Amino acid sequence: MEHTILDGIVIEERENISLLEFCEICKVDAEWVTALVYEGILEPAQTGSEHWFFSGTSLRRALIINRLQQDLDINLAGAALVVELLEERNALLARIN
Repeated sequence: MEHTILDGIVIEERENISLLEFCEICKVDAEWVTALVYEGILEPAQTGSEHWFFSGTSLRRALIINRLQQDLDINLAGAALVVELLEERNALLARIN
């Protein structure tokens, strides 16, 4: 059996990620991320004069939305709704526990 070595980076929720890094991690182009920002799905953690930075939470949201769009062919608004419902569910479960 062949073994594969994987490299990974742990991204904290408070860590800021540049737009370029964000696009590389999600394997998307900047236009897709820009659409998420303009739809109000993502909010840049920091905005520079020309550069956006995103939190680890935004990265997690984008990865889920990307996967929903690829696997289920859900449009952007539908994927955003699913993510909001998942986050609300997780918050309620955390309060219960």
